[in-house]
Amino acid sequence: MLFTGDALVTREDMTGHTGPSLVSRGFTHDGAAALASLDRLAELPPALLLPGHGPAFADGPQAAATQARHVGLH
Repeated sequence: MLFTGDALVTREDMTGHTGPSLVSRGFTHDGAAALASLDRLAELPPALLLPGHGPAFADGPQAAATQARHVGLH
């Protein structure tokens, strides 16, 4: 299991987005650092992700980071 806290969430309450993403800009003070954190998450071994907001994500950190990058900062 990997607890991602707010580094990567699967439900973004401000925008209504569901699926792996970063927390909205309203709560992300350093967008570059938030995006860089996805690089580190993607390097971690497969695990069940437990985000601070939203349901667990079973496809692993690399898939979650890829999806979150695709969504970008909103």
